[in-house]
Parts: sequence; C-alpha cells; structure tokens
Amino acid sequence: MAVQLDKPRRPINVVLRSFARQSVQQLETDFRTQHIYPYEIYPGYKKVNERRRQQGGWYATGEGIKSFQYEVMDSSIAGATIRIEFLDHLRFVDMGTAGGKKIETVQRSRKARHNKRYVAIWDSRDGDTHRPSIMREARHLQARMMNYFQDMLAEEVQVQVYRTFSGMKAIDLTV
Repeated sequence: MAVQLDKPRRPINVVLRSFARQSVQQLETDFRTQHIYPYEIYPGYKKVNERRRQQGGWYATGEGIKSFQYEVMDSSIAGATIRIEFLDHLRFVDMGTAGGKKIETVQRSRKARHNKRYVAIWDSRDGDTHRPSIMREARHLQARMMNYFQDMLAEEVQVQVYRTFSGMKAIDLTV
C-alpha cells in the first residue's frame, strides 16, 4: 500500500470546529423535522400557544432552538473536547418529560430518527413519544471524533514506518 507523504492535512482545531458546527446544525434540523418543542407539534398549535401565553401559562417562545452553541475547548489529540451548550430545559425535552410529564409516562419504544416526523402519528391521548435528539447527536459526534483520531493516528504510524524502512537497504534473509 502506497502512503502519500506530502498531502496537507487540515489542522485538528479546524476539523473539530467543523464537526461541532455540523452537530449543532443537525440538532436544529432535528428540532424542526421532528417538531420537537418549542416548535409546532400539531396543526393549530400556534393558537393554543398564544392562548397559553395570554392566560399566563407556559408557552413556546422559540428560544430553545436558537440556544444551541458550540465551542472547541481543547484540540489536542490527548484531550480533544467540544462543548455544545443549550438551554437547560431542553434536557427534559430530550428525555420526553417537558411540561410536567413524569418519566414513567414517556413512551420509549420508538427510536428517534432524523428523518421521521412524529407529528403525523402523534395522538395526545396515547401519551408522548420519546425523541432523544440531543443525546443521539452527542453520541454521533463522539463516534465521529473517535473515528477521525483513529484514522489520523493510523496514518501517522504508516508514514513513520514507511520513512523508517524506505531509507534502508534490502536485507537478504535467505540461508
């Protein structure tokens, strides 16, 4: 296998920023695609939301989806760290317990999928569905970082081995 020695590599901090940005974009897309609170979750939700606001109850402001931010804390191989921040109440949304719902009432049999709309099959009498979008994306980001570093380190080892043995003369091992 030939090893390309002169191929420029993107700096690690650039790659990690790209991974973090893509993760935040995917979270925002998930919230829109799955109509996760605080966006409209069924037809007529805007009217209900406005009525709740006027009556002084809880209502969706849309601030949750706008709150996703990222920062690359450490871009070294040993301690690569990306921090994704969001409003604290979105943790409960991710668990399916927002709005005072108890964890026992959350339906967990369905898997969250980025391209599945829960709106078409959602029925308020059947209980809420569990849509762990934030944790799913966190696991995906972790796997991407792990694969990137594995590939990068494996390539570095190949280059070092190639450089070590490329300058040596052939050795005759026949007896």
